[in-house]
Amino acid sequence: MDSRERVFRALEFRNPDRIPIDLWTLPATKNKYGKELEDILLAHERDIISLVGPFDMGFTPAYYQRGTFMDPWGSVWTNINPGVIGEVKNPVIDDYGKLSGYCAPTEKFLAEWEQNKPNLKNQISCAREKGKFIIGGWISVFERLQFLRGTEELFCDIALGETPMFQMIEIMMGYMHAYLDSWLEMDIDGVAFGDDWGTQISLLISPGRWKEIFKPLYRELMEKIKKAGKKIFFHSDGYIFDLYPELIDLGVDAVNSQIWCMGVEKVADAYAGKITFWGEISRQNTLPAGTPEDVKKSADMMKKYLYVNGGGLIGQSEVGGDVPLENITAVLEAWNDWGGK
Repeated sequence: MDSRERVFRALEFRNPDRIPIDLWTLPATKNKYGKELEDILLAHERDIISLVGPFDMGFTPAYYQRGTFMDPWGSVWTNINPGVIGEVKNPVIDDYGKLSGYCAPTEKFLAEWEQNKPNLKNQISCAREKGKFIIGGWISVFERLQFLRGTEELFCDIALGETPMFQMIEIMMGYMHAYLDSWLEMDIDGVAFGDDWGTQISLLISPGRWKEIFKPLYRELMEKIKKAGKKIFFHSDGYIFDLYPELIDLGVDAVNSQIWCMGVEKVADAYAGKITFWGEISRQNTLPAGTPEDVKKSADMMKKYLYVNGGGLIGQSEVGGDVPLENITAVLEAWNDWGGK
């Protein structure tokens, strides 16, 4: 069984030969460990390859470099910690008076996409030769609005239902459709969404406002993905317990969330078997501060509670520069001593 079939089987509850493995490594981690990290990654098979293209953060080194940077939308970022993402300090639409005449960078994206398409096709071809499952792109709706407007102002707009906010959303969604259409032309298996919706204890906005404003936006994009026969992956940091049923209703196949801040058993009791859990072992506590044995115990608990009915779990974690090399090795090995239920 190759990686591609293994991931499909996990997503579709069809008894993979083992739990698929996925690992995200931040640039800061690569900067810190260099060849030692490269050797670990070469020695351990991972099943998912996530590709990025023009305008994606992983495609643009400036997002991770010290200093200031104007993104293609016109917002200015500041970064004081190389290797991790900085922050928008000067949003392009800090005043709605600037919305008049503002256009999303769709044409520029499409031009750069055409220039980079041969390279992307080559990456996809190489991944196919290795039998990998391929995720293409990364769509952020809520976060893109924050980058355009500023987080504090956007929260006020959401609470008050400001009319110009919906005009800004329309502009943003036009771009997202062009972006998504470009990726759906490629030979990929799934598309990823990434919006951080939770604090450590609750959602950032009320579930009602989320369903009223944001769920229709996700549905608009996700229906296009489903129609194309691709899988949907969704990432969100924080406590998002109240969003799981909404993501399930939207047809999300796999959710990457901080299940440890919500409670593995609590999440499993409500949602195991209804959606695939795309990780993760805690990157707040276990990975940076635990031992390799702690990492293994976490993986065992996730297997026990989240793998049901022949699937529903992908062994994913994100490792930052604060994670010891021995724990990076452990998180890659923790899933391999188990061959299914």
